[in-house]
Amino acid sequence: MASSVLITIQGGVSCEARQGESVLSALVRAGVAVSAPCGGRGICGKCRLTLLEGSVRLTDGAEVKAGSSFCACRAQALGDITVSLPEGESIDAPLAVMQTDRQIGRAGIGIDIGTTTVQAQLVDLDTGEVLQTFSALNNQRGFGADVMSRIEAARKGRLKELSEVIKNQIEETLRQCIDKWNLSEIEQCTVSGNTTMLHLFCGDDPSAMGEAPYTPVFLEERNFEGREFSLSAKNVTLLPGISAFVGADIVSGLAFLDIMKKNENAFFIDIGTNGEIAVWNESEKKLLCSSTAAGPCFEGAEISCGMGAESGAINRICLKEEPPAANWFQSGRLFYTTLGNAKARGICGAGLIDAVAMIKKSGAMDETGALADEFAQTGFPIAEGIVITQRDVRQFQLAKSAIYSGIKVLCKKAGLEFENVDTAYIAGGLGFFINLENAADIGLIPVSLIKKTAVCGNTSLSGAVKSLTDTAFLPRCREIASRGIIEDLAMSGDFSEEFADNMFF
Repeated sequence: MASSVLITIQGGVSCEARQGESVLSALVRAGVAVSAPCGGRGICGKCRLTLLEGSVRLTDGAEVKAGSSFCACRAQALGDITVSLPEGESIDAPLAVMQTDRQIGRAGIGIDIGTTTVQAQLVDLDTGEVLQTFSALNNQRGFGADVMSRIEAARKGRLKELSEVIKNQIEETLRQCIDKWNLSEIEQCTVSGNTTMLHLFCGDDPSAMGEAPYTPVFLEERNFEGREFSLSAKNVTLLPGISAFVGADIVSGLAFLDIMKKNENAFFIDIGTNGEIAVWNESEKKLLCSSTAAGPCFEGAEISCGMGAESGAINRICLKEEPPAANWFQSGRLFYTTLGNAKARGICGAGLIDAVAMIKKSGAMDETGALADEFAQTGFPIAEGIVITQRDVRQFQLAKSAIYSGIKVLCKKAGLEFENVDTAYIAGGLGFFINLENAADIGLIPVSLIKKTAVCGNTSLSGAVKSLTDTAFLPRCREIASRGIIEDLAMSGDFSEEFADNMFF
C-alpha cells in the first residue's frame, strides 16, 4: 500500500488516508461527519459505506471489491477509492445563505452542544425575538455515540480533532447567521452542554472523567473572547455545571424552569445518553442531582434500526385498533408516523418507546422481555425493513430500568415519595414526541406521575437563549450550581436492587 491514498466521496469531496489508517478515521479527520455509535469498534454497523471504485481490506483479511458495502471502521483502502455515504448521511458543506433586508441592531446566539445533536437560536438582543433556529447532528459522532467513547478518543490522542470538529461546526452556524442577517458581528454567544462536550469545545482533556473519581478540569462559568476559539462572536460564555455527569445543560434547564422558586416538590429529568436527574424538596430547600448511564438507545444508537430524530425516523406507533389521525402509515397491525412525513428509514427514541409498548400490548413478548418464538430470530416488524430485535429489547430494558430506578432512588434520598411530587419535568429532544402512557406502561416513568408531567423540550438551549437577555439568569445558574448536591447512584445498594426489579415489563 502507498504511504497515502485518496478517498473520494460520491459528489466530489476527497480526503487523504494515511498508511494503516481506517477509512472511518480518515473521513472523520477530514471533517466528514459519519455516524459511528460504537466509536469505531466494529460492532454497530452504522458506518457502512458502499464501495463504488477501488478495493479495501477488512480487519479479518477479507478484500471488498467495488459494488459491495463495508464498515468504514473495519477497512483500509488498498488504493484510491470512491465511496457513497449511508442513506441519510450527507457531507456537511457550507450552505448557500439568502440575505434578508431586515436590519438587526445587536444579535446574540444560544447554543446547546448535545452528545448527539447541536442546536442553536439566533436572538435580537434589543427585542428578545428569536430570529432563526438551527439543529444538526453533532459532527463528533464519528468518534462514538456517547460521552465515554468521546472521552476514550481524547485519551487516545484525538482531543485536538474532537475540539476542532465542534468549533468548526459552530463557526459555520455563526457565519450563516452573519451572512443571512447582514450582521456586523454576533455580540454574545452563550454555550450550554454536558460537561464532556464543554471540555471538548474548550480543548480541555476530559480523560480524568472517564474513571473514578471522575474529575473534570472545570465546572465553573467561563468567559472568552470569540477570537480565542476562532469564532465569529465577540464574547463567548460557557454556563456552569455541577459535576462530571451533571453539567451545564442541567443547570441551564433548572434555571430556565426556575425550579427552586415554584413552591413545589419537583423532579427534572433529561432523557438522553445519560439520564440526568434533579429533585427539589421544597420544604427542606434541598436540590439533589445525579446521573444514570442509560446508554445511547434513546438517541437511536446501539439499536439495529435506530437513528436520530431526523427526517424519516419513526416517532409514533399505535396498534390498528386504535384509530389514528391523518398522516399515519400502515404496516400490518401497526400504524406509525415519521418525522417529515417521509418514507421510514429507521426509528428514533420516542418511536422505540412506542414500539416496545406495542410489542408488549400485542402479547409478542413476556414480562422478562423475551420475544415470542416467531420473532426471536427475525425481530418484531415495525415497517418495511425496520424491526425491533431481541437485542434491541435488551438494550431498551437496561436504559429504561436505569432511568426509572434513578428517579425512584433520588426521590427517596430527597425525602419524597411519588405521591409527594407536584410536577415532573421531562427535558431533551425525546420529550417532543414521547407518549407518556406508553412510557409508563413499559416502566420508563412512574404511572402515578403521568398527569403531573410537563414535557419541556430542550431546556438547555432555552436557558442559553434566555441568558442573552435576562440579567438574572446567570446568577440563578450560579446559585443552582453551588447548591446542587450530587448523589452517586452507582454506590447505592438501593439503586442496584431497584435496577434489578425494574428490568421487568
